[in-house]
Amino acid sequence: MTPSHPRQDNFLDEQLLTTPQAAHRLNISPRTLERYRCRGSGPVFRKMGGRVLYHVNDIRHWIENVACKSTSEESYEKARVIGSRRLERRP
Repeated sequence: MTPSHPRQDNFLDEQLLTTPQAAHRLNISPRTLERYRCRGSGPVFRKMGGRVLYHVNDIRHWIENVACKSTSEESYEKARVIGSRRLERRP
């Protein structure tokens, strides 16, 4: 009989989030997160079997990359386009 490792299981549950869990933490809809994933504008994700999982550190990193101090920053335009429903491509 192999010993159970509940501590290890809890660690993975806390670190890897499903699309609905990640969307909930980001305060966006799962559909919005799926759209970001399709466009390549959202957080890094992992495909494990039939599941899409997000690591909490990748979500943190993505949040930091879309942080802005003012609307005149280049990062503001990037963040605005990520949230847009349209795919805008600029030369």
